[in-house]
Amino acid sequence: QEVVTKLGDQYIGQNIDRLVVQFGPPTSTFKMNSGQSSYVWQLSAVTDIETDRGWGTASTRYCKVSVITSPTGVVQQLNTEDSNAGYGLGGAVGMYGSICGQRLGMRPQG
Repeated sequence: QEVVTKLGDQYIGQNIDRLVVQFGPPTSTFKMNSGQSSYVWQLSAVTDIETDRGWGTASTRYCKVSVITSPTGVVQQLNTEDSNAGYGLGGAVGMYGSICGQRLGMRPQG
């Protein structure tokens, strides 16, 4: 939630071009019937592979940034989605931190 708040403070009310400059071209775009547009960036896809005695598991971690803009390209809504920041109980409780926070250079408060 902290990452969403910080990004929202930076980009809501700004032209979508600022996000394109920051993150590059979006992974996907969609023009809605309302005239608004949806943009999605998937950042930092990282696959971790753990092996032990001939078998292993792989997990992919990523940060997804979703944006809705007005018909004129002004950011109205912004949200982020963290994949599991690790596996097992530690990942479920956020022990490894936010992938979005790490990717966007934001340190946790507190």
